[in-house]
Amino acid sequence: MTSSPKPLPDQWTINLHPVANLTILTLLDDAGVQREIGFSPLTPPGTTDRTVGALSEIADPGLRASAQKLISTFYERTARAQANADAFGAAVPDQRHLFDRLRSVVPGCLIELDVDDETLAVILKMTATGSAAGALLSLVARWPGSITADGQADGITQDLDGGDLTMRLDQAHAEDFLTWFRSQP
Repeated sequence: MTSSPKPLPDQWTINLHPVANLTILTLLDDAGVQREIGFSPLTPPGTTDRTVGALSEIADPGLRASAQKLISTFYERTARAQANADAFGAAVPDQRHLFDRLRSVVPGCLIELDVDDETLAVILKMTATGSAAGALLSLVARWPGSITADGQADGITQDLDGGDLTMRLDQAHAEDFLTWFRSQP
């Protein structure tokens, strides 16, 4: 079953920017913020740097197909990010409670959820300063999933900037860490 092409969202545009023998296509939202970028090889003669508000404004079929692919990619990536966020919510339905508890164990800990631009998976970011940084490091070190025989587990990063410690856990590790933390006294 083939689905029909996805439309350009209302008030959104596509910027066409020819460079040498390719055209850079940039999907812009209604505020002009870049949402997706793609390329079309072999720029048709006469292609000018312009912004269009509808696919019908692109005369060349190949360039129009590239623009449609850009829109489809945006919808696919959005759906994948939403599916990952939904899966995270299902795996950690009590995340608000766990975050509050984490802040009581690591006072002043800033906890953020984000989406990785490449994998579109959820990222748990925890930042603590001063003595709280030591408490955060100690807590994560107690969690069995934080290390492997080769050292720190893939999917976990830590950055120390001045007195600020930031720990980032990819979605699988974040789910595992929060599940473990839930069972801690």
